Amino acid sequence: MLRALIFYAMVAVGVPLSIFQPFYGLLLYLFFAHGHPADFVWPGYVFNYGLLLAPALLLGYFLFELRKSPPRLRGMMLLLVFWAWLAAAALMAYDRQPAFDMLSRFSKMFVIAFLIAAMASSEDRIRKILVVIAGSLGFLGMKSFAGVIVTAGQYRVQGPGGLMAEENEYALGMNMAVPILYWLGTLEDRRWARRLYQLAAVACAVSVIFTRSRSGFLGLITVCLLIAVHSRRKVLASLGLATVVVLFLTFAPDASMERYKSIPTATQTDASAIGRIEAWETAMEMVKAHPVFGVGLRNFEVTFLNYSNFEPRAPHNAFVALMAESGIPSCLLFAALVLGASGTCWLNWRRLRHSPEHRVLATCCLIVHVTLLVYLVPNFFINRQDFDLMYHLVGVSAGMNVVVRRALSAPATTETESSFELSQLQAVAQ
Repeated sequence: MLRALIFYAMVAVGVPLSIFQPFYGLLLYLFFAHGHPADFVWPGYVFNYGLLLAPALLLGYFLFELRKSPPRLRGMMLLLVFWAWLAAAALMAYDRQPAFDMLSRFSKMFVIAFLIAAMASSEDRIRKILVVIAGSLGFLGMKSFAGVIVTAGQYRVQGPGGLMAEENEYALGMNMAVPILYWLGTLEDRRWARRLYQLAAVACAVSVIFTRSRSGFLGLITVCLLIAVHSRRKVLASLGLATVVVLFLTFAPDASMERYKSIPTATQTDASAIGRIEAWETAMEMVKAHPVFGVGLRNFEVTFLNYSNFEPRAPHNAFVALMAESGIPSCLLFAALVLGASGTCWLNWRRLRHSPEHRVLATCCLIVHVTLLVYLVPNFFINRQDFDLMYHLVGVSAGMNVVVRRALSAPATTETESSFELSQLQAVAQ
């Protein structure tokens, strides 16, 4: 009951906060989205808080934030086209009811992504958005880590609920949390805060291992390699990576190791992997029949038996799922959206990385670049093309691009002003 009262209090505070202080309302919304406080309350006490917070946030944005943070279309046009394509696929779906339900889920995420792109209008705001996301996911990782210690790792770790209820999805979220926590920690001057970020990053990584998710394990390998590649101290990073490998081989639970060892031969011996291959083959039949708009959002399992005699199951591949359900163009748009946002952040990071005054902004660019790449790898084996954190980071990327361009143009402006002042002084002296 106490948890329910705290949940109600946060929503009650969040509605007026979203109206009169839209940016802080956005931060609260991100906490609800990624921290999942509602999933720690008994189901009977929970209601759809989004029906209150989201309209309040939109109202507050249009009333008090619109002039200061106008909508950003640059960097978001691909998302807009992707949205339109999904809507068309839903209209042409075999069964429109689940298709429109899925389109509604996508639309909620896209609206928040556009709000983030608009309101991520300064270095300080960008850092606060990433801190809230990191804190939300870091809390979940620490909680799971504590559970692993208490139970001696006997049980499989699962997520709190929502898009991270199942272990594969939870491993995806934890993997994406690691680079955010790791690099935010490098920005901290306070030693205790830096150590807290590092502990949370380790907790999230350990949680991935105890989910026993094979896709999560591949994602964790990607995280470790990308952190090592972008480390300033390559030798130390290599030694650290080697130490992590030794610790993993020494202390990893047997249940997890058994699943990881099956990765090379899974397509021949593992029923789950074989089922995925069958689902991918069925998806290709759907693509052949409907290459432009697919069979319709969330219609994969509904129409499965129309295209094969295998047992119906989820596609377990985000790219295959998009091609089958909304056509080949939607898959290409999706890949371009994620890679484009990641690539933009990488270019901005390269422009800023040697500038001490832009250290925070450069690190934020690196965080988004790496986290989006980490998102892609597990999605070759799970279908989380509707994972909200990815779209929120795309919004951060679009807003950050504007801030970076402003930061890069500032020195030139200062130099011009200095030259003008010097010429004025020379004129006065003459």
